[in-house]
Amino acid sequence: MTSRLKFNPGRHTYTLDGKPIPGVTTTIRKSTDKPALVGAAARETALWAVHHYGLVGELGEDKWVAACKAAYRDQWNAAGKRGTLLHEAARQLVAGDPITPVDAEGNQWPDDVIRSAEQLAKFMDEWDAEPLISERPVYHSEHRWAGTLDLVAKVRDGRVLLLDYKTGSGVYPEASMQLAAYRHATHVQLESTTGLEDHPMAKVNGAAVVWVRPDGYDVIPVRSDVVVYQKFLHMLPVAAWVDWKPSESIGEPLPTPGVAS
Repeated sequence: MTSRLKFNPGRHTYTLDGKPIPGVTTTIRKSTDKPALVGAAARETALWAVHHYGLVGELGEDKWVAACKAAYRDQWNAAGKRGTLLHEAARQLVAGDPITPVDAEGNQWPDDVIRSAEQLAKFMDEWDAEPLISERPVYHSEHRWAGTLDLVAKVRDGRVLLLDYKTGSGVYPEASMQLAAYRHATHVQLESTTGLEDHPMAKVNGAAVVWVRPDGYDVIPVRSDVVVYQKFLHMLPVAAWVDWKPSESIGEPLPTPGVAS
């Protein structure tokens, strides 16, 4: 049977039975307060300003301020690209291929990405990770959300773990909500000789983040039980509110009572 789920990788959006449904990471991003990001953005902005103060005369004040304001986004986009490359390394490792540290345009991966990929290979070897499902979409047929998990693997001690790769500065509580959602999916979309098919989501013994850095890795367990999943479900309407048109909730000023307009 053809899969009910369609994923648009360019837009990173999902439809179920032809109707748009929210993604897990997008829902968490829109509905979760992240006060630390404000400080991190301010720090990147300040650092750029200090290191590029001499460009004020060359660029002019307006362009210099615009570049300063964009500095943190440039840094975060670069970090996002490093994460994407590490996922490509993971795909190669799961397929049993040697890591090819070259992107689609033929550019060599940054050195820190190569060293992180080596740490990911070390994790798979030391934990004797046997991939069962890798980089596949999952969804909940009743609660109507979708996402893409990184890895379900059987590890050395016999447990089956739901795993997610992280490359940032740490592992944050949102990872627990993300993996709880994936764990409670009703279906996973798998490839077959005839196309894409829906299968029941695999049963796992637990969930963990594989936190990979250029100088090492850690496997950090995260809570993924039904209590955490229920928290995620509460986030769905909050994220939907963010997408709602604000103009529809705020009216025009009322006239002063008894004063002719």
